[in-house]
Parts: sequence; structure tokens; C-alpha cells
Amino acid sequence: MENKKKVKAKLVSTLPYIVGMICGGLLGYFGMEIFSGHGLEIPLLILSFAVIVYVLIITHEAGHLVCGLLSGYKFVSFRIGSLIFVKQEDKILRKKFSIPGTGGQCLLDPPDKDEDGGYPAVLYNLGGGLSNLLFSALGFIGMSLCPQETTGRMICLILGLMGLYFAVTNLVPLKMGGVANDGYNIKTFRSDKESADAFWRQMRINKLQQTDGKRLAEMPEEYFVVPEGDFSGNPLVEAIAFAEMQRRMDEGRFDEAQAAGYKLFSSPKLLPFYKNFAQMELLFLELIGQCRKEEVDRLYTKQLKKFMKSIKGYPNTQRTLYAYAVRFSKDEEAAKKAKANFEKVLKTYPTPGEIRTEQKLMEVV
Repeated sequence: MENKKKVKAKLVSTLPYIVGMICGGLLGYFGMEIFSGHGLEIPLLILSFAVIVYVLIITHEAGHLVCGLLSGYKFVSFRIGSLIFVKQEDKILRKKFSIPGTGGQCLLDPPDKDEDGGYPAVLYNLGGGLSNLLFSALGFIGMSLCPQETTGRMICLILGLMGLYFAVTNLVPLKMGGVANDGYNIKTFRSDKESADAFWRQMRINKLQQTDGKRLAEMPEEYFVVPEGDFSGNPLVEAIAFAEMQRRMDEGRFDEAQAAGYKLFSSPKLLPFYKNFAQMELLFLELIGQCRKEEVDRLYTKQLKKFMKSIKGYPNTQRTLYAYAVRFSKDEEAAKKAKANFEKVLKTYPTPGEIRTEQKLMEVV
């Protein structure tokens, strides 16, 4: 039974590659049929491919937005790549933010829960994949209507296949790049009431930080209650556990935050995204605490350095680099650079509540 589960997990994890190869094979087969002898069309098709992928990312997030609004959610932010539009003070502002492994994200404020703790969540999560399926269908329909051996027919084929790829890799429960997709969220919170509640709290915490400018320390304590038992591998509950650690940091309860961080970091199935973040915060807490050389060296690994480089646009990254330069390496130039980068990041960062927390933690250093 255990072996069957491992084989199934392996097959699921390779699904994006399998679907990608199938789509690539179909694209090559029909491409040769449509464009036999038309090599000059290749640059146009490459450009079309790039544009279609970008359009599918936008329409995927738009699907979440539409389905969320239909479910009673309220707009908070809409991100494509590193460009994010966020609602603050009854205005939609343009800021800069990105998450490694994701092309976009639409975050909304969920409706209040009913007496039984329920709220609409499935349609919001399905919205992106349903949008991809719709555009895939439009692509295949367009392909059937276009004349043979035309650029339009090939572009429609690309749209159909890429829309299908996006739909499968978003609706089939997967963890890609250490981040859970929409299908995985649905699978998790539909089978576990605590996970569904964690999803609601995660969305509400984000709204309070991004739109209302509240620090974690200013939010209701019940938003950060972590269930007992082993929740490693559950990205929805892990997000709350990580927020609870950061809330303790925001409150200046650094010893408690460190204990919570090590507990989170030691979870065997913790998603790489949260594991790296927990490791970075543990490094910061060690730097402003005992600052033991052996512990700093143990935490500040090559892998963590690579991760921090990928999220250099986050204020807590620059805050940690500043603490390292001030408290450990005693590198005045590195400290000045990190502090300047910190101030630069804050100018375009989309979350005022988090900014207030980060400014406070920089003062602690």
C-alpha cells in the first residue's frame, strides 16, 4: 500500500513534464503539417508563444478575480509577474512584488464565515483553471475554423495546447517549485476543516496587511492559532504557522518566535518555500540574539543565500543582510548597502502593514 502511494506521488509530481512533452509533441506534429516549407514563420511563432503564455497568466488570475467577486469576495490585489495592483485607501495603486515559482496572483478578501464556519471557497480557487480551459477551447475552435497552412491556425493551436497545459497543472493537485497550486488547495481544505479555516485566515490576514495597513501584532490573536499535531506538508496551515512566528517577532517576543521557528523548520514535510523563509528568520533572530558563530554559519548556507538572492526585493531579506553586516561580519559597506536597498524596496512594496513591522525590526538591529 505504501509503495502504491509512493508510485502515485511520483506520477503526480512528473505530470507537468508529461503534459508538457505531450503538448510539445502535438505542437511539433501539427506544426510540420501546417507549416511544411515555411521556415520564415518560426520567429513569429516564437513571439506568439511568448505573448500567449503572458495572456494566459493574466486571464488565469482574471478567472480567480471574476469567480471570487461572484462568490462575495472583495478586491485586494492583482499581480502579474512583479507588477502588482493593490487596493489602499479606496484607490488602486501600482507597486512591485513577486513570488518565486509563480507568474501571478489574485488575492481577495473572503466573506465572513457563517455560523458553522463555512464560506465559499471552491469557485474562487477553480476560477483560474476554468479560465484556462475556456481559452484552450477557444484556441482549438479557432484552429478548426482557420484555413490550412496559415499563421492564424498555428497561433490557435498554440493557444489551445498552452491553455490546456495551464489548466491541467493548476487544477490537478500539485506542489510546483515548493508552492501548492489551486487544485492542491481545494483538495486540502475540502478534506480538512482546519485547512479551510486556515485558508480563510490567510486571506483575511493579507487583506488587513495590504489594504488596511495593519501589523500582525494588531490583528485578532485567534487568526494565528496553530492546530496541534503534525501539519507539515499542509501548505495552508503552514502559512498560518509561519505568520504566527512573524507575529511574535512583531510583538518583540523573539525567544518565542525562535522556538516557533525551529519547530516549523524541523517539520519533515514543510514546503521548501516556507522552510527557506523560516531559516532566514531564524538567522535574523540568531543575529539579534546570541549571535553564535557556529549557529550563524549553520543557518547561513549556500542554499539560503541563493534563496535570499531570489527574493532580494523583500524587505525582510535586506533586513537580514543588514543584521548580518552589523552584528556578525562587522562590514560597514555591506551594512550601508543593505540599508539603502531596504529603503529602496519599501518605496514600491505593496504591503504597508508589513512595512511598519520591518521598520520596527530594523530599529531593533
